[in-house]
Amino acid sequence: MRIGYVLALLSLLPVASASAGAGNEPLSTELRLAGLKIGDSLARVRKQLGEPERMEGQPGEHHYVLHYPGLRIEMAEPGRVLMLGSTSPRYCTSSGLCPGQPLEQARKRLGEGTLYEGDDSGKLNYDSRDGSCFLAIEPDPSRRLIHGVEFSCP
Repeated sequence: MRIGYVLALLSLLPVASASAGAGNEPLSTELRLAGLKIGDSLARVRKQLGEPERMEGQPGEHHYVLHYPGLRIEMAEPGRVLMLGSTSPRYCTSSGLCPGQPLEQARKRLGEGTLYEGDDSGKLNYDSRDGSCFLAIEPDPSRRLIHGVEFSCP
């Protein structure tokens, strides 16, 4: 009888730990950098930030990347933002996570995150609450500060 009781309690542990972080996931509407969001047009990017410092690829190609100081924007045809990434404290998420802040702030706000097998960078990955987007927080080499934030809605 006692073993059955213990097994019943143990079977509840994964459910309890999985739901412990529920509600901390970012909303896809929170995922903005530099006043931009996924799906914004190239015209909107240029209006907000001006011309990029450099580009990989060109508009009209299926995929191209715009580089601004501390900001990387991946674009996909028909000229829409596919991914936003920042390594500059100038570009924070709309919820206030910024490169240079203590990594602990991201953990307090979002939970522990998921580490993907084979990724040695220690990047913390979070799915958005609606499951359509993800946010990645990359730690600096000391694993104490946020080096970068990026998100995408594939």
